[in-house]
Amino acid sequence: MAKDFTVKQFMAGSCYSYILSSRDEALIIDPHISMQEEYTGYLKKKGLSLKFIIDTHTHADHFSLAAVLKNKFGAQVLMHEKAISSVADRRLKDNDQVTLGSSSFKVIYTPGHTDDAVSLYGEGRLFTGDVLLIGSLGRTDFQNGSPESMFDTLQKLKSLPDETIVLPSHDYHEKRSSTIAQEKEGNPFLAETNKEAFVKNMRAKIIPKPFNIDNIVRVNQKGEAASIEMIPPREALAFIQKDLQVKLLDVRSPLEFSEVHIQDSINVPIDILSAKINDLIQSKQSYVVLCRTGNRSPMAADMLMQSGIHGVKVMQGGMTRWQKEGLPVIKGKGGVSLERQVRLIAGSLVLLGILLLWFAHWAFIFISVFISCGLIYSGLSDNCLMGMLLMKLPYNKKLYKTKLGGGTCSISG
Repeated sequence: MAKDFTVKQFMAGSCYSYILSSRDEALIIDPHISMQEEYTGYLKKKGLSLKFIIDTHTHADHFSLAAVLKNKFGAQVLMHEKAISSVADRRLKDNDQVTLGSSSFKVIYTPGHTDDAVSLYGEGRLFTGDVLLIGSLGRTDFQNGSPESMFDTLQKLKSLPDETIVLPSHDYHEKRSSTIAQEKEGNPFLAETNKEAFVKNMRAKIIPKPFNIDNIVRVNQKGEAASIEMIPPREALAFIQKDLQVKLLDVRSPLEFSEVHIQDSINVPIDILSAKINDLIQSKQSYVVLCRTGNRSPMAADMLMQSGIHGVKVMQGGMTRWQKEGLPVIKGKGGVSLERQVRLIAGSLVLLGILLLWFAHWAFIFISVFISCGLIYSGLSDNCLMGMLLMKLPYNKKLYKTKLGGGTCSISG
Protein backbone atom coordinates (compact mmCIF):
# COMPACT_ATOMS: atom_id res chain seq x y z
CA MET A 1 0.00 0.00 0.00
CA ALA A 2 1.35 3.41 -0.98
CA LYS A 3 2.32 5.45 2.08
CA ASP A 4 1.06 8.70 0.60
CA PHE A 5 -2.34 7.36 -0.46
CA THR A 6 -5.37 9.05 1.11
CA VAL A 7 -9.14 8.88 0.75
CA LYS A 8 -11.56 11.70 1.56
CA GLN A 9 -15.24 10.81 1.73
CA PHE A 10 -17.88 13.46 0.99
CA MET A 11 -21.57 13.22 1.87
CA ALA A 12 -24.47 14.87 0.05
CA GLY A 13 -27.54 13.45 1.76
CA SER A 14 -27.49 9.72 1.09
CA CYS A 15 -24.95 10.11 -1.73
CA TYR A 16 -21.26 9.49 -1.08
CA SER A 17 -18.38 10.60 -3.27
CA TYR A 18 -14.65 10.28 -2.85
CA ILE A 19 -11.40 12.05 -3.63
CA LEU A 20 -8.49 9.61 -3.84
CA SER A 21 -4.98 11.06 -3.86
CA SER A 22 -1.44 9.81 -4.22
CA ARG A 23 1.57 12.10 -4.40
CA ASP A 24 0.05 15.26 -5.86
CA GLU A 25 -2.52 13.59 -8.10
CA ALA A 26 -6.22 13.19 -7.35
CA LEU A 27 -9.18 11.21 -8.64
CA ILE A 28 -12.83 11.92 -7.86
CA ILE A 29 -15.38 9.09 -7.77
CA ASP A 30 -19.08 9.88 -8.40
CA PRO A 31 -18.96 13.68 -7.95
CA HIS A 32 -22.29 15.19 -6.82
CA ILE A 33 -23.75 18.36 -8.32
CA SER A 34 -24.07 20.07 -4.92
CA MET A 35 -20.45 19.56 -3.82
CA GLN A 36 -18.40 21.66 -6.25
CA GLU A 37 -17.04 24.08 -3.65
CA GLU A 38 -16.20 21.28 -1.23
CA TYR A 39 -14.20 19.40 -3.87
CA THR A 40 -12.45 22.55 -5.10
CA GLY A 41 -11.59 23.64 -1.58
CA TYR A 42 -10.17 20.24 -0.67
CA LEU A 43 -8.04 20.01 -3.81
CA LYS A 44 -6.66 23.50 -3.23
CA LYS A 45 -5.99 22.90 0.47
CA LYS A 46 -4.08 19.69 -0.24
CA GLY A 47 -2.27 21.05 -3.31
CA LEU A 48 -3.67 18.32 -5.55
CA SER A 49 -3.99 18.20 -9.31
CA LEU A 50 -7.20 16.54 -10.48
CA LYS A 51 -6.22 13.84 -12.95
CA PHE A 52 -9.34 11.68 -13.32
CA ILE A 53 -13.07 11.83 -12.72
CA ILE A 54 -14.88 8.49 -12.55
CA ASP A 55 -18.63 8.02 -12.65
CA THR A 56 -19.13 4.39 -11.64
CA HIS A 57 -22.31 4.35 -13.77
CA THR A 58 -24.89 6.70 -15.27
CA HIS A 59 -26.64 8.07 -12.20
CA ALA A 60 -30.44 8.20 -12.19
CA ASP A 61 -31.20 9.92 -8.88
CA HIS A 62 -28.94 13.00 -8.96
CA PHE A 63 -26.91 15.11 -11.35
CA SER A 64 -23.25 14.26 -11.77
CA LEU A 65 -20.70 17.07 -11.52
CA ALA A 66 -18.34 15.29 -13.92
CA ALA A 67 -18.94 17.63 -16.87
CA VAL A 68 -18.48 20.71 -14.69
CA LEU A 69 -15.23 19.44 -13.15
CA LYS A 70 -13.95 18.41 -16.56
CA ASN A 71 -14.40 21.95 -17.86
CA LYS A 72 -12.93 23.51 -14.72
CA PHE A 73 -9.87 21.31 -14.23
CA GLY A 74 -9.29 19.67 -17.62
CA ALA A 75 -9.36 16.23 -16.00
CA GLN A 76 -10.26 13.08 -17.93
CA VAL A 77 -13.67 11.53 -17.33
CA LEU A 78 -13.59 7.72 -17.16
CA MET A 79 -16.66 5.50 -17.61
CA HIS A 80 -17.37 1.97 -18.73
CA GLU A 81 -17.46 1.28 -22.46
CA LYS A 82 -21.21 0.58 -22.31
CA ALA A 83 -22.03 3.96 -20.81
CA ILE A 84 -23.99 6.26 -23.10
CA SER A 85 -22.04 9.43 -22.42
CA SER A 86 -20.97 12.56 -24.26
CA VAL A 87 -18.71 13.42 -21.34
CA ALA A 88 -16.44 10.36 -21.06
CA ASP A 89 -12.90 10.69 -22.48
CA ARG A 90 -11.68 7.18 -21.73
CA ARG A 91 -13.66 3.95 -21.80
CA LEU A 92 -13.03 1.35 -19.14
CA LYS A 93 -13.10 -2.43 -19.46
CA ASP A 94 -12.92 -5.23 -16.92
CA ASN A 95 -9.39 -5.61 -15.45
CA ASP A 96 -8.18 -2.23 -16.75
CA GLN A 97 -5.77 -0.38 -14.48
CA VAL A 98 -6.10 3.24 -13.37
CA THR A 99 -2.82 4.70 -12.13
CA LEU A 100 -2.79 7.57 -9.66
CA GLY A 101 0.58 8.75 -8.40
CA SER A 102 2.21 5.70 -6.82
CA SER A 103 -1.11 3.85 -6.52
CA SER A 104 -2.86 1.58 -8.99
CA PHE A 105 -6.50 0.52 -9.11
CA LYS A 106 -8.15 -2.37 -10.88
CA VAL A 107 -11.38 -1.79 -12.75
CA ILE A 108 -13.97 -4.49 -12.02
CA TYR A 109 -16.95 -4.62 -14.34
CA THR A 110 -19.92 -4.98 -11.99
CA PRO A 111 -23.20 -4.95 -13.96
CA GLY A 112 -26.53 -5.51 -12.27
CA HIS A 113 -27.67 -2.12 -11.03
CA THR A 114 -27.04 -0.87 -14.58
CA ASP A 115 -25.18 -2.42 -17.49
CA ASP A 116 -22.43 0.24 -17.39
CA ALA A 117 -21.47 -0.14 -13.72
CA VAL A 118 -17.85 -0.52 -12.58
CA SER A 119 -16.17 -0.79 -9.21
CA LEU A 120 -12.64 0.32 -8.41
CA TYR A 121 -10.35 -1.93 -6.35
CA GLY A 122 -6.99 -1.07 -4.87
CA GLU A 123 -5.12 0.01 -1.75
CA GLY A 124 -7.22 -2.44 0.27
CA ARG A 125 -10.44 -0.68 -0.71
CA LEU A 126 -13.35 -1.42 -3.00
CA PHE A 127 -15.37 1.51 -4.33
CA THR A 128 -18.64 -0.15 -5.30
CA GLY A 129 -20.75 2.69 -6.67
CA ASP A 130 -24.41 1.69 -6.38
CA VAL A 131 -23.82 -2.06 -6.76
CA LEU A 132 -22.85 -3.39 -3.32
CA LEU A 133 -24.20 -1.19 -0.54
CA ILE A 134 -23.84 -1.58 3.20
CA GLY A 135 -26.22 -4.37 4.19
CA SER A 136 -27.99 -4.01 0.87
CA LEU A 137 -27.41 -3.60 -2.86
CA GLY A 138 -28.52 -1.45 -5.76
CA ARG A 139 -31.87 -2.08 -7.38
CA THR A 140 -31.79 -3.83 -10.75
CA ASP A 141 -34.56 -2.09 -12.68
CA PHE A 142 -32.58 0.90 -13.95
CA GLN A 143 -30.82 1.23 -17.33
CA ASN A 144 -30.46 -2.36 -18.55
CA GLY A 145 -30.12 -3.54 -14.97
CA SER A 146 -30.36 -7.28 -14.41
CA PRO A 147 -30.82 -9.43 -11.28
CA GLU A 148 -28.99 -12.26 -13.07
CA SER A 149 -25.99 -9.98 -13.68
CA MET A 150 -26.20 -8.66 -10.13
CA PHE A 151 -25.98 -12.18 -8.68
CA ASP A 152 -22.88 -12.92 -10.78
CA THR A 153 -21.35 -9.59 -9.77
CA LEU A 154 -21.85 -10.32 -6.07
CA GLN A 155 -20.16 -13.71 -6.41
CA LYS A 156 -17.19 -11.93 -7.98
CA LEU A 157 -16.99 -9.37 -5.16
CA LYS A 158 -17.30 -12.06 -2.48
CA SER A 159 -14.03 -13.56 -3.68
CA LEU A 160 -12.07 -10.45 -2.66
CA PRO A 161 -10.11 -10.55 0.63
CA ASP A 162 -12.32 -10.37 3.71
CA GLU A 163 -10.48 -7.35 5.07
CA THR A 164 -11.22 -5.28 1.95
CA ILE A 165 -12.91 -2.01 2.96
CA VAL A 166 -16.19 -1.46 1.11
CA LEU A 167 -16.95 2.17 0.21
CA PRO A 168 -20.27 2.59 -1.64
CA SER A 169 -21.71 5.67 -3.33
CA HIS A 170 -24.97 5.45 -1.41
CA ASP A 171 -26.10 4.69 2.08
CA TYR A 172 -29.52 5.48 3.50
CA HIS A 173 -28.67 4.88 7.15
CA GLU A 174 -25.54 7.06 7.45
CA LYS A 175 -23.11 4.16 7.61
CA ARG A 176 -19.80 5.26 6.17
CA SER A 177 -18.04 1.99 5.27
CA SER A 178 -17.99 -1.77 5.70
CA THR A 179 -15.79 -4.74 4.81
CA ILE A 180 -16.26 -7.76 2.58
CA ALA A 181 -16.28 -9.94 5.73
CA GLN A 182 -19.00 -7.85 7.34
CA GLU A 183 -21.10 -7.92 4.19
CA LYS A 184 -20.72 -11.70 3.88
CA GLU A 185 -21.99 -12.02 7.41
CA GLY A 186 -24.69 -9.36 7.51
CA ASN A 187 -25.84 -8.64 3.97
CA PRO A 188 -28.69 -11.05 3.07
CA PHE A 189 -28.25 -10.46 -0.65
CA LEU A 190 -24.57 -11.37 -0.52
CA ALA A 191 -25.38 -14.45 1.56
CA GLU A 192 -27.78 -15.86 -1.05
CA THR A 193 -26.16 -18.74 -2.95
CA ASN A 194 -29.12 -19.81 -5.06
CA LYS A 195 -29.22 -17.73 -8.23
CA GLU A 196 -32.80 -18.70 -9.08
CA ALA A 197 -34.04 -17.68 -5.63
CA PHE A 198 -32.05 -14.45 -5.78
CA VAL A 199 -33.49 -13.47 -9.16
CA LYS A 200 -37.03 -14.35 -8.08
CA ASN A 201 -36.65 -12.23 -4.95
CA MET A 202 -35.31 -9.25 -6.89
CA ARG A 203 -38.02 -9.39 -9.53
CA ALA A 204 -40.70 -9.50 -6.84
CA LYS A 205 -39.65 -6.13 -5.47
CA ILE A 206 -41.59 -3.18 -6.83
CA ILE A 207 -40.03 0.15 -5.88
CA PRO A 208 -41.01 3.65 -7.07
CA LYS A 209 -38.58 5.18 -9.53
CA PRO A 210 -36.60 8.25 -8.41
CA PHE A 211 -38.23 11.59 -9.11
CA ASN A 212 -37.55 13.00 -12.60
CA ILE A 213 -35.42 9.97 -13.52
CA ASP A 214 -35.61 10.39 -17.30
CA ASN A 215 -34.40 13.99 -17.18
CA ILE A 216 -31.63 13.13 -14.73
CA VAL A 217 -30.32 10.33 -16.95
CA ARG A 218 -30.47 12.63 -20.00
CA VAL A 219 -28.55 15.41 -18.23
CA ASN A 220 -25.87 12.98 -17.04
CA GLN A 221 -25.49 11.31 -20.42
CA LYS A 222 -25.10 14.62 -22.25
CA GLY A 223 -23.18 16.46 -19.56
CA GLU A 224 -25.79 19.20 -19.48
CA ALA A 225 -25.12 20.01 -15.84
CA ALA A 226 -22.28 22.16 -17.17
CA SER A 227 -24.86 24.53 -18.66
CA ILE A 228 -26.53 25.23 -15.29
CA GLU A 229 -25.15 28.44 -13.82
CA MET A 230 -24.42 28.19 -10.10
CA ILE A 231 -24.07 31.32 -7.95
CA PRO A 232 -23.25 31.69 -4.23
CA PRO A 233 -25.90 33.08 -1.84
CA ARG A 234 -24.48 36.60 -1.53
CA GLU A 235 -24.33 36.91 -5.29
CA ALA A 236 -27.91 35.64 -5.50
CA LEU A 237 -29.00 38.26 -2.95
CA ALA A 238 -27.31 41.05 -4.90
CA PHE A 239 -28.83 39.74 -8.12
CA ILE A 240 -32.44 39.83 -6.90
CA GLN A 241 -31.95 43.22 -5.24
CA LYS A 242 -30.61 44.70 -8.45
CA ASP A 243 -33.29 43.34 -10.78
CA LEU A 244 -36.93 43.21 -9.64
CA GLN A 245 -37.73 40.78 -12.47
CA VAL A 246 -35.56 38.13 -10.81
CA LYS A 247 -37.26 35.99 -8.18
CA LEU A 248 -36.03 33.36 -5.76
CA LEU A 249 -37.80 30.08 -6.52
CA ASP A 250 -37.75 27.76 -3.50
CA VAL A 251 -38.51 24.16 -4.52
CA ARG A 252 -38.52 22.66 -1.03
CA SER A 253 -41.63 21.17 0.55
CA PRO A 254 -44.23 23.42 2.23
CA LEU A 255 -43.10 22.07 5.61
CA GLU A 256 -39.48 23.08 4.97
CA PHE A 257 -40.58 26.45 3.60
CA SER A 258 -42.86 27.17 6.57
CA GLU A 259 -40.03 26.51 9.02
CA VAL A 260 -37.62 28.97 7.40
CA HIS A 261 -37.53 30.85 4.09
CA ILE A 262 -36.18 33.94 2.38
CA GLN A 263 -38.33 37.04 2.16
CA ASP A 264 -40.29 37.38 -1.10
CA SER A 265 -39.21 33.94 -2.31
CA ILE A 266 -41.75 31.84 -4.19
CA ASN A 267 -42.43 28.31 -2.97
CA VAL A 268 -43.20 25.76 -5.70
CA PRO A 269 -42.29 22.24 -4.46
CA ILE A 270 -40.32 20.34 -7.06
CA ASP A 271 -42.82 17.52 -7.37
CA ILE A 272 -45.54 19.91 -8.55
CA LEU A 273 -43.23 22.19 -10.54
CA SER A 274 -44.19 20.72 -13.90
CA ALA A 275 -47.84 21.65 -13.24
CA LYS A 276 -46.81 25.25 -12.50
CA ILE A 277 -44.42 25.74 -15.43
CA ASN A 278 -46.93 27.65 -17.56
CA ASP A 279 -47.61 30.10 -14.72
CA LEU A 280 -43.88 30.70 -14.31
CA ILE A 281 -43.43 31.21 -18.05
CA GLN A 282 -46.31 33.72 -18.24
CA SER A 283 -44.85 35.75 -15.38
CA LYS A 284 -41.93 36.62 -17.72
CA GLN A 285 -39.54 36.61 -14.79
CA SER A 286 -36.10 35.08 -14.32
CA TYR A 287 -35.39 32.73 -11.44
CA VAL A 288 -32.69 31.81 -8.99
CA VAL A 289 -33.65 28.33 -7.80
CA LEU A 290 -32.84 27.01 -4.35
CA CYS A 291 -33.59 24.01 -2.15
CA ARG A 292 -32.16 22.87 1.17
CA THR A 293 -28.64 21.83 0.17
CA GLY A 294 -28.44 22.00 -3.62
CA ASN A 295 -29.63 18.59 -4.86
CA ARG A 296 -33.19 19.38 -5.93
CA SER A 297 -32.54 22.87 -7.29
CA PRO A 298 -30.42 21.81 -10.33
CA MET A 299 -33.18 19.35 -11.28
CA ALA A 300 -35.75 22.13 -11.02
CA ALA A 301 -33.53 24.50 -13.00
CA ASP A 302 -33.22 21.92 -15.77
CA MET A 303 -37.01 21.58 -15.90
CA LEU A 304 -37.36 25.36 -16.26
CA MET A 305 -34.68 25.57 -18.95
CA GLN A 306 -36.22 22.70 -20.90
CA SER A 307 -39.51 24.62 -20.84
CA GLY A 308 -37.91 27.67 -22.46
CA ILE A 309 -37.35 29.85 -19.40
CA HIS A 310 -34.08 31.75 -19.83
CA GLY A 311 -31.63 33.16 -17.34
CA VAL A 312 -32.18 30.42 -14.76
CA LYS A 313 -29.55 30.15 -12.04
CA VAL A 314 -29.06 27.84 -9.06
CA MET A 315 -28.06 29.04 -5.61
CA GLN A 316 -25.14 27.00 -4.35
CA GLY A 317 -25.64 25.24 -1.04
CA GLY A 318 -29.31 26.21 -0.81
CA MET A 319 -30.90 27.39 2.44
CA THR A 320 -28.24 25.61 4.47
CA ARG A 321 -25.47 27.78 3.08
CA TRP A 322 -27.63 30.93 3.05
CA GLN A 323 -28.18 30.58 6.79
CA LYS A 324 -24.58 29.59 7.42
CA GLU A 325 -23.47 32.87 5.86
CA GLY A 326 -25.79 34.78 8.18
CA LEU A 327 -28.11 36.13 5.52
CA PRO A 328 -31.63 37.23 6.56
CA VAL A 329 -34.44 34.66 6.81
CA ILE A 330 -38.02 34.52 7.96
CA LYS A 331 -38.65 31.81 10.52
CA GLY A 332 -42.11 30.40 11.03
CA LYS A 333 -43.57 27.90 13.41
CA GLY A 334 -43.76 25.33 10.67
CA GLY A 335 -45.00 21.87 11.44
CA VAL A 336 -43.88 19.39 14.03
CA SER A 337 -41.47 16.90 12.48
CA LEU A 338 -42.39 13.23 12.51
CA GLU A 339 -39.41 12.41 14.73
CA ARG A 340 -40.53 15.00 17.30
CA GLN A 341 -44.08 13.66 17.20
CA VAL A 342 -42.83 10.14 17.92
CA ARG A 343 -40.66 11.34 20.82
CA LEU A 344 -43.52 13.39 22.26
CA ILE A 345 -46.09 10.58 22.10
CA ALA A 346 -43.69 7.86 23.25
CA GLY A 347 -42.56 9.92 26.24
CA SER A 348 -46.14 10.79 27.15
CA LEU A 349 -47.26 7.16 27.02
CA VAL A 350 -44.34 5.99 29.16
CA LEU A 351 -45.14 8.68 31.74
CA LEU A 352 -48.84 7.78 31.62
CA GLY A 353 -48.04 4.11 32.21
CA ILE A 354 -45.93 4.96 35.27
CA LEU A 355 -48.61 7.25 36.73
CA LEU A 356 -51.38 4.69 36.21
CA LEU A 357 -49.15 2.01 37.72
CA TRP A 358 -48.66 4.19 40.78
CA PHE A 359 -52.22 5.40 41.26
CA ALA A 360 -54.43 2.74 39.63
CA HIS A 361 -53.22 -0.82 38.94
CA TRP A 362 -49.89 -2.62 38.48
CA ALA A 363 -50.95 -3.96 35.03
CA PHE A 364 -50.56 -0.48 33.54
CA ILE A 365 -46.77 -1.05 33.61
CA PHE A 366 -47.25 -2.89 30.32
CA ILE A 367 -47.96 0.43 28.59
CA SER A 368 -44.40 1.53 29.33
CA VAL A 369 -43.05 -1.94 28.52
CA PHE A 370 -44.85 -1.96 25.16
CA ILE A 371 -43.54 1.48 24.19
CA SER A 372 -40.00 0.53 25.29
CA CYS A 373 -40.09 -2.61 23.15
CA GLY A 374 -41.30 -0.53 20.22
CA LEU A 375 -38.39 1.89 20.59
CA ILE A 376 -35.90 -0.98 20.83
CA TYR A 377 -37.38 -2.55 17.68
CA SER A 378 -37.15 0.82 15.92
CA GLY A 379 -33.48 1.15 16.84
CA LEU A 380 -32.62 -2.37 15.69
CA SER A 381 -34.64 -2.42 12.47
CA ASP A 382 -34.61 1.27 11.54
CA ASN A 383 -38.39 0.98 11.06
CA CYS A 384 -40.66 2.98 13.35
CA LEU A 385 -44.17 1.55 13.59
CA MET A 386 -45.46 4.59 15.44
CA GLY A 387 -44.03 6.85 12.76
CA MET A 388 -45.75 4.79 10.07
CA LEU A 389 -49.08 5.17 11.90
CA LEU A 390 -48.59 8.90 12.40
CA MET A 391 -47.88 9.34 8.69
CA LYS A 392 -51.47 8.22 8.02
CA LEU A 393 -52.89 11.23 9.89
CA PRO A 394 -54.29 13.93 7.55
CA TYR A 395 -52.04 16.54 9.21
CA ASN A 396 -48.88 14.64 8.34
CA LYS A 397 -50.07 13.67 4.88
CA LYS A 398 -50.51 17.35 4.11
CA LEU A 399 -47.09 18.30 5.47
CA TYR A 400 -45.07 15.51 3.90
CA LYS A 401 -46.82 14.84 0.60
CA THR A 402 -44.73 17.35 -1.32
CA LYS A 403 -41.28 16.30 -0.23
CA LEU A 404 -39.10 14.98 -3.02
CA GLY A 405 -40.79 11.71 -3.93
CA GLY A 406 -39.85 8.60 -5.78
CA GLY A 407 -37.64 5.70 -4.92
CA THR A 408 -34.01 5.34 -4.12
CA CYS A 409 -31.14 3.49 -5.78
CA SER A 410 -31.18 0.85 -3.05
CA ILE A 411 -33.30 -2.27 -3.01
CA SER A 412 -33.97 -1.59 0.69
CA GLY A 413 -33.28 2.14 1.02
